[in-house]
Amino acid sequence: MSTILRNLTLILITVVATTTSLKAQKVFMTGDSHVYAKIYPEKVEQILRTAYPDIEFSNWAKNGICFYSFNSNPEYYDSIFSFRPDILIVHLGTNGAYDNSFTRTAFRQEMETFYSTLTDSLPEVKVTFITPFTNKKRKNRKKGRWHVNNKNRDVADEIIEFVKDHPGTYVIDNNAEVGMRFLKDPTLIRPDNVHLTEAGYNVLGEQVGTALLEIDNLWVKTQ
Repeated sequence: MSTILRNLTLILITVVATTTSLKAQKVFMTGDSHVYAKIYPEKVEQILRTAYPDIEFSNWAKNGICFYSFNSNPEYYDSIFSFRPDILIVHLGTNGAYDNSFTRTAFRQEMETFYSTLTDSLPEVKVTFITPFTNKKRKNRKKGRWHVNNKNRDVADEIIEFVKDHPGTYVIDNNAEVGMRFLKDPTLIRPDNVHLTEAGYNVLGEQVGTALLEIDNLWVKTQ
């Protein structure tokens, strides 16, 4: 989506939102090092507030985590459960796709456990999953030629299939939307070919925030 088109979309969403009132909603964002960098969730919050200034927004993240990490460390859920969000934004999958032992079957099982744990305590929560954008890796982490890590697409496809099988969940396919954009622009990605620069995280946050506003079923409105 071009910058001009994205800005027009935001203006339209904001105009529509101001003609209705939003039932107070709590939005929580969780994820790995991308969310932990703070720039990204702060940009998402800023975008959401252009349309819905009264939402409550919070986030929690940890470097290196994946769905397995949550399932192996139940305390990772604590900040989510204590906040009791109406909408949960989940950006996980980068680390799973970076693992040489990754399989779609195991990844799906971990997602199932993660979602079951969430909904046991928060049965009404609306979960939106963000697929990981494309990155690069080396066969040997310390040396060797960089190559595109196509397992990110496998992760994205598995998340999309999961959402199809679980009504009330949503997906923003960040991999398809801006998947290769970061690798093509050195001002947006760091030399490790995984983490983004400040400019890159702002681009990511704008893309995800705008896409969240376009998921109408997330937002409970009253005339």
